[in-house]
Amino acid sequence: MDRRTFAKLTGLGAVGISLEACGTLPILNSKRSKMGHVDNVIIGSGYGGAVTALRLTENGHKALLLEMGMRWDRTPEHDTFCKMITPDKRSSWLSKWPNSPITIPIPIKKYTGVLDKIKFNDMSIFAGRAYGGGSIVNGGIAITPKRKYFESIFPALDADKMFNQYFPLANKELKVEQIPEDFYDSTDYYAFSRSAEKQAHKANLKTEFFSNTYDFEYMRKEAQGEVYKSGLGGEVIYGNNAGKLSLDLTYLKKAEETGNLEIKTLRKLEKITQTEDGKYALEVAVLNTSGKTTETEIYTAGKVFLNAGSVGTSQILVKAKHEGDLPNLNDEVGQTWGPNGNIMTGRNFVNATGTKQSTIPVKGINMWDGDHPYQIFAEIAPLPLGIETWTTLFLSITNNPERGKFIYNKKSGEVTLDWKKSQNDYAVEAAKYLLEKLHIDNGGTRSRLLFNNGFGDDFSYHPLGGCVLGKATDFYGRVKGYDGLYINDSALIPGSAGVNPFVFITGLAEHNMEEILRKDFA
Repeated sequence: MDRRTFAKLTGLGAVGISLEACGTLPILNSKRSKMGHVDNVIIGSGYGGAVTALRLTENGHKALLLEMGMRWDRTPEHDTFCKMITPDKRSSWLSKWPNSPITIPIPIKKYTGVLDKIKFNDMSIFAGRAYGGGSIVNGGIAITPKRKYFESIFPALDADKMFNQYFPLANKELKVEQIPEDFYDSTDYYAFSRSAEKQAHKANLKTEFFSNTYDFEYMRKEAQGEVYKSGLGGEVIYGNNAGKLSLDLTYLKKAEETGNLEIKTLRKLEKITQTEDGKYALEVAVLNTSGKTTETEIYTAGKVFLNAGSVGTSQILVKAKHEGDLPNLNDEVGQTWGPNGNIMTGRNFVNATGTKQSTIPVKGINMWDGDHPYQIFAEIAPLPLGIETWTTLFLSITNNPERGKFIYNKKSGEVTLDWKKSQNDYAVEAAKYLLEKLHIDNGGTRSRLLFNNGFGDDFSYHPLGGCVLGKATDFYGRVKGYDGLYINDSALIPGSAGVNPFVFITGLAEHNMEEILRKDFA
């Protein structure tokens, strides 16, 4: 019995219920619309999707980009995004409370806001839900991966080309820059970072500047009161109204200017199958701002580029494999996921950290290369509450070797993350080592009231892996078993990048697209 006959016989068709719902729940008042054929479809507008969009369109290829989140164009009134400590519905994706690593007890209306918190049993993953993906909600930290660590992850790739060509290209297109040292040394807005540096140097630990996608000349004007305060006005995880050069202002803007890119937002890919003639059939949910599906769009595509993020891309393919939609996917799909060794932690009562704090991190403690039992890179993070907290925060990235995997639940039809809390023990021990080193020479206490006894070990800002390059795909992101199906996002990196990963993701996508355009679009 086909679906239409079943709906008619049961009476469900009379109330407009579609059986092709997200998950196993029906969709009320939804219609199905055939949208026709598109040569190139890009799923997701984060770093991999943005590179894909630009390289396709600048070479004359038309593409349709489908983004799950909304488009948030900046207004002259600087009211597109809300501030970090006064969040409203714009802050969070379909949540009654603001999505944040630190609890913000302000109830909000459920809305398709910019920051999602994807909750699994022992791990929550933060993800950008907006045109521009994670670039809208991150701190803009742009660090090229360490070459030695990169070579250990992908020994088959040409490291010379990656570090001489693709990573520099990524940094150029992202408009990466470093804060002027004279401004950093003198402004009150980085007193919190200088406080952490003093602690690190007293403990004989190395600190270093890192680059960012923030416009620091704009920030200097912010500090002088000449322009609207964004990075100096408490904006970051819910978007920046000015100053930060997110993807919609760099890669995606250039792609739009070619005239070859069509963009549709509030679109979620629910199902992908391959047709008899080798094309791909896509079922795409059209969402409203309450998160309900109002329509299902049906496309066929010659080529599909999956850039829905580590979680999204992995879930799409794991589901397609186990439901028989793409049965030739190999067993590497869904494997080798990791949180990039993320642990959030903090210290109290050592040095004053200032009532005015920039939300844009620019410096970190590097214990990755030294003679330490753990490899750690600790970003010095702000706590911009507008009061003196005497608290220093760190987002630590460790080389935790543990990996999880995405698994299909046949009963519910959902794809979940198999990751146990104990798998973060190594990263917690590494963070404890960092705090103990700082404590011995500086005194102070662990920030036990923040996170879980002082360690945020149950969430990640840097999800990586699930469809690893060279395993689930070839070494250019072509999905094994399916011509014309590609991955260009964080799912390609096996669980750890050693640093904040978006330059890694962007450079890898540049590497892949050059080869794909040369051979697959000949």
